Amino acid sequence: MKERRSKRSAFLGVLLPMLVLIGIGAFFAYVNGRRTLSMPEVCPKDGVVDIRDVPVEKEVYHLVNRWAFYGDKLLGPEDFADENNMPEETPYEESHPHLGTYRLKILAKPDMYLALCSFSIDYSTRIFVNGTEVRALGVVSEDPEKTQHQSRYMTIPLYTGDGEVEIIYQYANFMHNEGGFIQATTISSAEKIDEYVRGITIYSLFVGCGLLFMAFYFMVYAVYQRSFEYTSLAICCILISFRNSYFVYDYLVRPTFPFILQYRLFILTVSLIPCMIMFLPAAFFPKVIGKKAVAAFSAVVAVLAALHFVLKTQDLVALCHISYYISIACACAIIARFVWYAIKRKRPNASELLTLAVLLALYLLMLWEGINTGSNSIVAHFGVTPFGMLMCIFGLSISTNRKIRIQAELLAEEQKKNELLGQANEMNRSFLQTVAHELRTPLSVISGYAQLTEIQIQKGKLSPQMPERLQTIRSEADRLGAMVANLMSYTYGEVSKAELHMVDPQELLHNAALIAEPVCAKKGNQLVTTCDTKDMIHGNFELLLQVLINLIVNASRHTENGEVRVEAHDDGRFTAFSVTDTGTGIDPKAVEHIFERGYTMDGGSGLGLAICLDTVRMHGGEMTLVSTGEDGTTFRFTIPKEA
Repeated sequence: MKERRSKRSAFLGVLLPMLVLIGIGAFFAYVNGRRTLSMPEVCPKDGVVDIRDVPVEKEVYHLVNRWAFYGDKLLGPEDFADENNMPEETPYEESHPHLGTYRLKILAKPDMYLALCSFSIDYSTRIFVNGTEVRALGVVSEDPEKTQHQSRYMTIPLYTGDGEVEIIYQYANFMHNEGGFIQATTISSAEKIDEYVRGITIYSLFVGCGLLFMAFYFMVYAVYQRSFEYTSLAICCILISFRNSYFVYDYLVRPTFPFILQYRLFILTVSLIPCMIMFLPAAFFPKVIGKKAVAAFSAVVAVLAALHFVLKTQDLVALCHISYYISIACACAIIARFVWYAIKRKRPNASELLTLAVLLALYLLMLWEGINTGSNSIVAHFGVTPFGMLMCIFGLSISTNRKIRIQAELLAEEQKKNELLGQANEMNRSFLQTVAHELRTPLSVISGYAQLTEIQIQKGKLSPQMPERLQTIRSEADRLGAMVANLMSYTYGEVSKAELHMVDPQELLHNAALIAEPVCAKKGNQLVTTCDTKDMIHGNFELLLQVLINLIVNASRHTENGEVRVEAHDDGRFTAFSVTDTGTGIDPKAVEHIFERGYTMDGGSGLGLAICLDTVRMHGGEMTLVSTGEDGTTFRFTIPKEA
């Protein structure tokens, strides 16, 4: 039954956290579902998109980037006023200029209210709709000194009027060498775009703020417990929460904050994420990774971080690539280190394997994000690691709580054993005082016969009983010697270690009889032992000997001129021991309390039977009162034959 409860507890310990994790994941999936990731496309052709037959009022559509492009030119509505003299387009795939103009003509149903939704062009944008400037982020200029960079998520309202809408984007990008791109753009009715933006907002705020709050929580624990694990988790949470451009630019950073510093910090964040994720295995498995490896990697990361504030902004993207390459090399080294450690030293347990799996999943998700950042605008701006980091935290919490629970159970078991051993030692002292008193009986016999013999020798009158008396002296001396030897072994044995090994039940009964026989003889009781088994049992010899002696002494205390019988016999996987007396029995009122600590009706300590019960249970057995009454009392306990 005990094993069944243990298995059920272990099963619930795994099932319940998994159910909670599934529930949290379902909630995150619901929140994530508020923002549409997969949507139908409308594709412009020659700078014109026809959506007159597209139900944009019912669904959000992805407006593919096939806008007309004019590189190295900042063109306004007046430049496109004469349809017979239009500027010459630039093949965008062949050029990455620092400034340019995008133009798109939308053919839609008349008198409709639509909206475009996207990030602004990197990194300053000016927008015209039907000849009117409707939005400006930063300052767009052909002069790099006059250009002021800015980037935000934006929604552009559109009124179709007679059914044609002209949109012009001007941009200037001197931050890096990649030019300015039209970001992933959605188009739909104003109501649908508003709903879409709310979905993006709730996801970004929920994940971003959730990671920041988790970071604060981990920082408190890191300071309180001085834990590298919590410190690493706190830093990872902060960095990954800043990975979401929408969350950072639109809700954390003030519009007046210098954008160049924003840009450097954002690139620094993206660069440090793969490196900081590499610190997590070092934090959770310090013995495997080693302090020297952590120190060397820390130095590399410190140099990489410093370079973000030294190099030109055009070179910062290269640092992101370098950080990913460094993390890949580090990940390979860590995997090799884990394999070596598992083979040479210690195989990981279930908690460690779960921790490894969670960290590996987070790292692979981060690599997938890095690979798709350049080709997927949604991944580039929103990222997938924030959501992955939250799932990682929940996975690590299950692993850590399981490890803490196991450690707490081991500690509780150890405390219980220590308490039991302390009580056993206390009972030892009390019992030895009783036995020491009983040793006076054979000593008195030896002393009396010796004095009588001495007197007869001095008088020269030897009694015919002299040989018999000398035999008695020798017999009592031998018995006393055996008793003292057993007491010494019992008293000074390694009881405190409570080491379990194979014990011979016959030897156990023999030693118990040698020690307890004088106690029984004092009240005229005969001690009889019977062993009907040859199988060994798994236990601690001294503690089991103590249980038998305590039961025998209790039986003799309530019996006079009777018999105390100790038996051992097979009972399946166990060996059963019984101690039976012919005494007066136990008061019926006391029967239900006899195993309670401190309960006594005869002036004793009230610990004997309670300690015996705990000792037997510590060995994996059970102890019961079989019967009691006017004909005597029988106690029975079982000890397993195997561990």
